[in-house]
Amino acid sequence: MQANRVDMRASLSSESKVEQGQPTVPFSSRDLGVLILVFLAYFLSARFELRLIHSQTSMGVIWLPPGIAFAAFLLKGNRVLPAIYLASLCVELTSFVPSIGALTIAGGNVAEVMLGGYLVNRYAEGANAFSRPVNVLRFSVMAGALATLVSAVVGTTVVWGPAGFSQPKTLTIFAAWWAGHALGVLVLTPFLILLLNGKHQPLHLSELLEMSALLVGLSVVSVVSFGPAGVFSDRVDTPLFLCVPFLVWAGIRFCPLEAAGACMVLCGFATWGSLHGYGPFITTTAMPLSLAAYLCVATTMTLTGAATVANQRELSEKLLETLYRLEKTKDVEITRLSSEIDFLRDELIRRVHAKSHSRRNQQITQQPFESNEVIWFLEAETENILYVSPAYEAVWGRPREELGCDVHAWLDAVIPEDRECAIQFIGQEFPGDRVETSYRIRRPDGAIRWIFDRGFVIRDPAGRPIRYLGLASDITELVQQGEVVPAQLEHRSPKTLDHEAASDNLSRRIKE
Repeated sequence: MQANRVDMRASLSSESKVEQGQPTVPFSSRDLGVLILVFLAYFLSARFELRLIHSQTSMGVIWLPPGIAFAAFLLKGNRVLPAIYLASLCVELTSFVPSIGALTIAGGNVAEVMLGGYLVNRYAEGANAFSRPVNVLRFSVMAGALATLVSAVVGTTVVWGPAGFSQPKTLTIFAAWWAGHALGVLVLTPFLILLLNGKHQPLHLSELLEMSALLVGLSVVSVVSFGPAGVFSDRVDTPLFLCVPFLVWAGIRFCPLEAAGACMVLCGFATWGSLHGYGPFITTTAMPLSLAAYLCVATTMTLTGAATVANQRELSEKLLETLYRLEKTKDVEITRLSSEIDFLRDELIRRVHAKSHSRRNQQITQQPFESNEVIWFLEAETENILYVSPAYEAVWGRPREELGCDVHAWLDAVIPEDRECAIQFIGQEFPGDRVETSYRIRRPDGAIRWIFDRGFVIRDPAGRPIRYLGLASDITELVQQGEVVPAQLEHRSPKTLDHEAASDNLSRRIKE
């Protein structure tokens, strides 16, 4: 139950996503200023439109107050509802509507905002509805088409009564009421939300010039189509084709804010021309509904295209950022591995130079025992195998690709009797800078080989192990010649290696 109440509060808040358990922000003087601003914007825009409509013989096309109310609700939440209700009530009272009727119409306007706001917050991400094309379509249907039916039904019922819907004139007024509210929501609400949410980026000089050219061209086409000098006043379809290229231009080249501004320019010229008796829709019997339908479709199309392009642009930026981070990480890893390879190379060179000063070492290097020495390189923290020399294939009789990066993969070749000793060799912490052990392996051809393995620790400046360098030698011939007794090696433990005489003999032979 508590989660349901939190979800309900989140759907009525000004943001599309609200964390559960977030404390309620107390009412402040800034909120009072917002209420006053919403009240004045709603009331003054309504009085301006009523005065403009009364001065003309035509019926109004767009009703701006619902657009202001929806924007305020989606941005600030249900705390602006009192200002919306009072502003709507004052508009009706100053229009000489009876008190009961004014109260009812104002309530219908508030119910319209609450229903549309709930649906948009619940299904279209609230104030972020214009960043994704699917949310733009949901906003158009839920807020523009469905929610505005509430105000139209309530208002028409108050004016004409429930029985008045059977009259054709009443249905015309209902359609005009609904179309005006829907157009106000679809045209004005996106522009106000995108302008006030602070998420838009300023345009560069080239973009400003392009936007200016777009607005000038759209204005010229709008004047030609809907103005008194319209050369296409007797054609209903021609303005659609004239304005569509500019709307597509705004949708694919600019952000949703600029696209919404272009829609407002078109709507302004179309409304002005229709109120003065100009434009192609004057010849139709249901002029307000036809013009509103045209403008609603054009606005929805433009905002959907702008949201699609903006979404793709955002995904492209995220992809480029990810690629940049991967490229940077790759360079760091290459540098690190290069340093490790240089260190290993220097270590091997140092050892080779040290052995070159001894005649005994020169003789040993000619023996098969030394030629079969396997070099391995292990990362201390992850125990991943970084490198194994090609001699592994000659000694183990297996390809190096079978090892991969898993240090435990080589246990498959160790005979069961010696696996415990081999596992201890892997898992123990190196007490010093070196550890030794021996074990037997079984080659794929069935041959048993004796292996003497030594590990050397490489530490960082703080003394922590970072890499293990190992040398694994095939001592099968030494065992067969009797220089090392197998019984002494079978019970060898890496922790007691320094105390066994057989191990000392073998270690001295290899070290020399």
